[in-house]
Amino acid sequence: MEGRKRVPFTKFQLEVTLKAGSSTKMIMKMTKASMATKYKFNIRKHVAVAQTYRLSIVTTEKILRSSMKAAGITGGDKIIRDNKPAIADLTREIIETKLEVKNIRSLLERRAGKFEGLTEYDQHFIKTFAREAAISFAEYFAQGKAKPDLKQTILHLSADADLYRDPKSKYCYHMGKELLRYRIIRYLISKGYQATPDIRIATEAGSDYSVRSAIMKINAKAKNDLKIGKLIEGRRTDGYRINPEYRIFLR
Repeated sequence: MEGRKRVPFTKFQLEVTLKAGSSTKMIMKMTKASMATKYKFNIRKHVAVAQTYRLSIVTTEKILRSSMKAAGITGGDKIIRDNKPAIADLTREIIETKLEVKNIRSLLERRAGKFEGLTEYDQHFIKTFAREAAISFAEYFAQGKAKPDLKQTILHLSADADLYRDPKSKYCYHMGKELLRYRIIRYLISKGYQATPDIRIATEAGSDYSVRSAIMKINAKAKNDLKIGKLIEGRRTDGYRINPEYRIFLR
C-alpha cells in the first residue's frame, strides 16, 4: 500500500478479510450515492432547441408553379410533372438552408435552372423566378411560427352592401351593390388567397388592374370608415384574401 496515492473516500463501507498466509485485502464498497456525490463527471451536452419546420412536396410544387407564372415561365404544370424527383430533393434542401431568403434564392437558381423542359427563353427568367419563389417560401415558413391566439374583429356585410361593425351608426362603409368593391368582398369571404385573374373572372371586373385598384380603395375606405387596419391582404405570387384578423358575416 505504501507509495500509492491515497484517495479520500466518504460514506463508504469497508470490509477487511484476513486470510492465512496472504496479505490483508481491503475490499471497499462504496454506495451508489457516495460515488455520485464524490465523482462528478462532466458529461452534459449543450443541446440547441431547434424549431421543426414542415414543408410538403405539394406546397413546394404550388409555390414553384405560381412563381414560374409570375416570372413569365410558361408550361409550369408540365415542368413540375416532369421533375417530381428533383422537386422532392429540393423540398428537403430548402429546409436545410436554414430558411434564409438569400440561401433559398441561390438554391432555387442552381436547381431550377436544371429542370427538364425549360427552354433557352425560360432560362432568362430564372433569376426572377428564384426571387419570387424565395420570398413565397420565406412567407410560408413565417406563417408556421408559433403565434398567440388571434382575436378577430367581427364585421358584417348587409344585403344593402353596407360593411360595418358595431355600433353600425358609428362604423359603417356604404359600398353600393353595383360596385366592383362589393363583389370582391363577397367573393373573398371565407376563402384563402385567390389569384387576381380568378377574382377578375368571378367578379366580372374589366381587368386585373381594376381588381387591384378596387382593393386599394376598399382598404382605404375600411380604414377611414371602420377604423380598422388593412382589410384585404395581398401576396405577389398568391393573390388576395381577407385579413385573418377580421371575420365577415353576411346579413
